[in-house]
Amino acid sequence: MLKKLLVFLMLFSFMTITVNDCQAGLFKRNKTTKRSIKEETKSTEGQEKKILLVEIFASWCPGCKNIQPTLDQLTKEVSGINLIQLDVSTPSKAKLAAKKAQELKIEEFYESNKSKTATVGVIVPTTGEVVTIFQNNNKLTEYKSAIDEAKTKEKTLQPPQA
Repeated sequence: MLKKLLVFLMLFSFMTITVNDCQAGLFKRNKTTKRSIKEETKSTEGQEKKILLVEIFASWCPGCKNIQPTLDQLTKEVSGINLIQLDVSTPSKAKLAAKKAQELKIEEFYESNKSKTATVGVIVPTTGEVVTIFQNNNKLTEYKSAIDEAKTKEKTLQPPQA
């Protein structure tokens, strides 16, 4: 009888741990997918759109972990940019990433790079033009130069304000 009780308690505790782990994953929110597409690109400074930094990301990717501190630093130091991570960790996440790329009108970039994690594209939001593509690059100055180039291209597309 004692043996059955111990087995039952072990199974019960194992099930509890498993259920708690699963529930924690069910309620995580991806901040970038909850915002509207207009919020993704619209700047707080007038009508100017934010430059897109689009990362092909996977949770298991060492290169993604390598460049994450650089991308975090960029979002703190450089105004007028929006970091979007397209998560391709699993097939279901890759489908969501494809949908997000379609909404942002960057499907070509996504399709060309979806199998290359740790890839970051600097994209002009109005045209979807890819200014530069970085692969596992953590050089802050190179990102800043590409962002400046994208901002220049974006400004030339904006109508003059009266």
